[in-house]
Amino acid sequence: MTAHTSFRIVAGFAMLAFLAACAAEPPVLSRLDSSGLTIVTLDDALVLSRPAHGIAAVVQDYAYVGPVRVNRMGDIDNYLWIGLASTVDRAFANADRAHAIAFVLLIDGQPMLLELEEWGTTLDRSPYATVAPVYATYAARASLDQIDRIAAATTVEALFVTESGMAERYRAWQGNWGTWTLFVNAD
Repeated sequence: MTAHTSFRIVAGFAMLAFLAACAAEPPVLSRLDSSGLTIVTLDDALVLSRPAHGIAAVVQDYAYVGPVRVNRMGDIDNYLWIGLASTVDRAFANADRAHAIAFVLLIDGQPMLLELEEWGTTLDRSPYATVAPVYATYAARASLDQIDRIAAATTVEALFVTESGMAERYRAWQGNWGTWTLFVNAD
């Protein structure tokens, strides 16, 4: 066996070990926050998008959405964490950001209304990382049954209702609602 062949075999085994380690990373993450809360999330939030042509031709608005479980020493609450982002700074473009007051999911055509509140927890960091800078974060309290219904849906669209009564429609851009089943089934 030549040195080159030996190297290729060792490199192949190293690659297999690396891939196995990557596959072993849990999609559901649990961590202890510095405030003593146990936080359970998925590894990534879904990314929804909508064109914002009223500002510029290529502007996109994004909504990051992910389930969060907050355990306060046995007192458990489930939320949808929502981070709103855009590809343009609205102040620079002389355009206001609409303040969302309600979140409606169209699950297989059926509406599920979730009240929004400012994300006001004392967590030491955001439950989800985002690529685009987030300008507003919200929490929508959701039961495990609601999260499971979302995960099992064939189609899901999101509407943010603003203070002016307008509904802004977002569609899935990255991610899969079905992965939320892992969150529902996490201990």
